[in-house]
Amino acid sequence: MIRCLAWDTSAKSGAIVALEGDPSGNIRLVAELSLNVEATHSERLLWGIHQVLESTRWNLNQIDFFGVGVGPGSFTGLRIGITTARTLAHALKKPLIPVSSLALLARSINLQNTLIIAATDACKGELFALWGSQSQLKSCVSQASEQLWSKGTRELVCAPSVLQSLIQEALRDLGPEASWIVVGEGRQRYSEMWSGLPQERELQAPLFSNQVQARVLGEMIWQAVRVGFCVDSLSVFPEYLRASDAELKLKAGLLKPSPIQ
Repeated sequence: MIRCLAWDTSAKSGAIVALEGDPSGNIRLVAELSLNVEATHSERLLWGIHQVLESTRWNLNQIDFFGVGVGPGSFTGLRIGITTARTLAHALKKPLIPVSSLALLARSINLQNTLIIAATDACKGELFALWGSQSQLKSCVSQASEQLWSKGTRELVCAPSVLQSLIQEALRDLGPEASWIVVGEGRQRYSEMWSGLPQERELQAPLFSNQVQARVLGEMIWQAVRVGFCVDSLSVFPEYLRASDAELKLKAGLLKPSPIQ
């Protein structure tokens, strides 16, 4: 059996999943855990991994693949989740699978003739967003793999007005009968932007769809395993989509460069 352990910490609501499968494609969800933190995932991630391993009766040496959500999302949350994944995978000499945190949100929705939009708060008056039809998003796992990312689908960070225009264009492409649905806490921000879209065509997101779902993460990890996609652990980095405050200050000359280059 092939055993996988993965987590996503791109938002305050995170998830951990353990699954196993065989070469013929049979897969079993062994354990899943939701993490909700008040401050950062440094408080609960290692505890959560321990709880999942205890419930599966596995040890870390029995894991064949690790997986991690690489964002976009919280700078701090991503650093904690990815550093933990890189460290464990590298120490145990195991491959690591990076997955899109926005695709993880979007793929919890399974609706035809609907524009599915994953939107999370990027702060600074912007949103992180990914959107597409069900068929497009079905192939969205990791931008690091041509096999596992739909052509023409992209993640971006932008102002609400820009996102509104892009979504209106996508709806026109899908046709006048197409509906739209938003998952992620971005739906609760910038109400004027969302109200500018055709309200009669909006579908209500199901309960808990604003949180990452561990079993969806497991499905994406297994999809990557099946096509043989994995990377060296030390080549996995967060997908921030924009420079951090520290980088901007350094570029503007407001911070001294590190003495170690």
